[in-house]
Amino acid sequence: MAALGHISVPQTHSRSIIESTLAEAILNGTISPGTPLRQEELAEVFGVSRMPVREALIQLEGKGLVRLQAGKGAIAVNLDPADLMETYDVRLIIEPAALHSSIPNLTETDIEEIRSHVRHLASETDPAAVGRLNTEFHMALCRRATNYRLLKLVRAALEEEEQIIRLHLAALGADALGQPDHHALADAAAARDAVVATEILHRHITAAADTLRDYLSAREGVGNRAVPVALSRK
Repeated sequence: MAALGHISVPQTHSRSIIESTLAEAILNGTISPGTPLRQEELAEVFGVSRMPVREALIQLEGKGLVRLQAGKGAIAVNLDPADLMETYDVRLIIEPAALHSSIPNLTETDIEEIRSHVRHLASETDPAAVGRLNTEFHMALCRRATNYRLLKLVRAALEEEEQIIRLHLAALGADALGQPDHHALADAAAARDAVVATEILHRHITAAADTLRDYLSAREGVGNRAVPVALSRK
């Protein structure tokens, strides 16, 4: 694939490297929507067999960046506005539960890391770095949750939001991150106040969804889409 050139990857962890490289290329426009992603060609680009390429494409389909078509292979896709909104609906359902479970179990080291993420978010301007920091901030808050499967779902939803931040942060503006809420969440975590923390998180996610919906409505005319069920309860 000419857009990528040749990339040498180690055989160990090759799937995750291929996945992250392709995701970055799709998100930053190096690979345009509609571009065919042929396993044989990608295997040659990365210097690997087709197996890790196929596994990476399956993971990317789960993130909404690739569409797998029977008999036609994979193509890069645009992120659908409705899917973007549903990311926040999912977060609102699962993340407060993980946070509530995690807060009492956080260590002082965890709190230091949480506050460090808040500081870095305040000064970082690169959308990719901001998206990554935002994910790690929220995961640091939730990491002591006792349900491992719930944590996996939370990370998946946050990684979807990371894609939104990468694509739209410049247009949405830094205020869309809700940095005052980040400070408030860090303070509630330090106080081990799970009730206050989950209330702040609910407000934070709802505000982020409202901001994105208003932006997409103005840009693409998707404002008539119904508010996600969980958000409508707030």
